[in-house]
Amino acid sequence: MLSDAFDSTVLIITEPLLYLTSVDQRVYWLYLLTAIVLAGWVFVRSPDFRDQTKTISRFRRFLQFFEFCFPKHLLRHRSTRTDCVFFIVNRMAFPWLIAPLMVGITGASQLTVGFLGQFSFLADMLGKATTIDQIIFTLLLLFVMDGAIYFTHYMQHRFPPLWEFHKVHHSAEVLTPITVYRMHPVDDLLSGSIAGFAVGLVTGLFQTIYAEGIGWYSVAGLNLGVIVFYFFGYNLRHSHIWLSYPPLVSHFFISPAQHQVHHSMDPAHFGKNLGFIFAFWDWAAGTLYVPKTREPVKYGIIGTDSKDFNAVWKLYFLPFKGVARLLKVYKNRIEL
Repeated sequence: MLSDAFDSTVLIITEPLLYLTSVDQRVYWLYLLTAIVLAGWVFVRSPDFRDQTKTISRFRRFLQFFEFCFPKHLLRHRSTRTDCVFFIVNRMAFPWLIAPLMVGITGASQLTVGFLGQFSFLADMLGKATTIDQIIFTLLLLFVMDGAIYFTHYMQHRFPPLWEFHKVHHSAEVLTPITVYRMHPVDDLLSGSIAGFAVGLVTGLFQTIYAEGIGWYSVAGLNLGVIVFYFFGYNLRHSHIWLSYPPLVSHFFISPAQHQVHHSMDPAHFGKNLGFIFAFWDWAAGTLYVPKTREPVKYGIIGTDSKDFNAVWKLYFLPFKGVARLLKVYKNRIEL
């Protein structure tokens, strides 16, 4: 009994560290490594590097690159410390946050299978899934998941009560890969549940119309398309390193630079580039912003005091205070 309790405690404490070794986590070491490689590509293309390449030693260039990737002011910033503490506390205290995602997928799948059971004769028509079918299914799941995330993100920026919780993520004054986990539990629950439900519906449909079921391409339960996306500089999205894509590509895939613009305090950037992987949702909805050149970006939330988000307990409880304030305003309007 005591042994089981001890093992559970150790697992909870070490869980944040395990993210670095888990392929289904966004800060998996290999994703971070490929981000550093792409950062190197940005570094060698900078004017300063080209001007000094013949006048300084390789060791000095390596130090410059290290400082380029890990500037002291960013590592020492109060916002970075808050991100790290919030990440650890969230991972230790709320491991159950993945449950809504799994419930959403399972529940939606079972609901769809039950409803479509009356059309089971379709299974005899489609028969066994082929490799092409599985590829199409994998891509469809990717599109559906991404579309659901875009929809949720759009609502988080447009619906004031949801924005109160989403503020937590946008309150970061500097961006690091850990900032991706600066999400209020309510924010995570909403995104995970809606995406899980949408994916579950599609999964249930395909499992019904294929006689022997159908699988999709994944690693550790993560869609292969998402893993490919993580390899192409995902961790630079939350960083100071500006990596942009050509304009045409930026209309189909969200670049790290586009997501940095999304975090900008500039009112012209608010609610722009809401997509996770694909940019065509933004393109279709009119929320796409493709920077032509590097733009100076100041992070945070306009009209708020950064001190309001400088402690973990504030990140947890201030959104509820904000929602209560909004409800009071709504109530007064109704009474009038």
